[in-house]
Amino acid sequence: MPEISLLPGWAMAPETMQPLRAALLERLPGYQVNCHALPPLQLSSMEPDLAALAETLPPGVLVGWSLGGMLALQLQRRYPERFSAVVTIASNACFVARPDWQAAMPSETFKQFYADMRSDPAKTLKRFALLVTQGSAQRRELGKGLKWDQADPQQRLHGLALLGVLDNRASLARGTAPAMHCLAGKDALVPAATAEALGQLIGPANAPARVAVHSDASHALPLEQPLWLAGQIADFLETLDV
Repeated sequence: MPEISLLPGWAMAPETMQPLRAALLERLPGYQVNCHALPPLQLSSMEPDLAALAETLPPGVLVGWSLGGMLALQLQRRYPERFSAVVTIASNACFVARPDWQAAMPSETFKQFYADMRSDPAKTLKRFALLVTQGSAQRRELGKGLKWDQADPQQRLHGLALLGVLDNRASLARGTAPAMHCLAGKDALVPAATAEALGQLIGPANAPARVAVHSDASHALPLEQPLWLAGQIADFLETLDV
């Protein structure tokens, strides 16, 4: 059976992806769907860390939320024979704005969040949970569904630093593998303008690519709209031979 591997976002446990897993199993009964944890990752050892992560994942389709989506693109670029397609959820090409990529979190906002995470990780994590669910009418219920990983504060800082420097624009523009990007119109962490920016970036791509937006959802898209996501992913995969 073809495999779909679900990767969570920064600081999130794999259990957070269970609502999407259940929806995908119902929508795609011919697939194996499993949730996987993000291992400790850092800039100084990114290549061996990604290689180790790739070894833990079965060949097939990668579906990643936020940081998980950015890492899924990195994995597919390095191991195209192992991962046939990628779906990103509430992910940006660059999470932090660059002079030539403004549809992202302002650099100063990210720097302050990093500093807060270093000085008061418990309080900052609670604030992050509010940002993840901001914009949703189901905010309280979604907050209860967020499950934190087992990483220590230093490991989370390493992951945050990685999130701040990852840049997938070149690989997205080349479009060497089928990719789909699902975004949320009320996302407090990935601006709504990202959809248009991604559409322009992947416009000339050679491989099948598409952008889908749920106009009334928050960054917590896998918990808030799992049925919508499953439908989008299924429609995308059914057009491919994966």
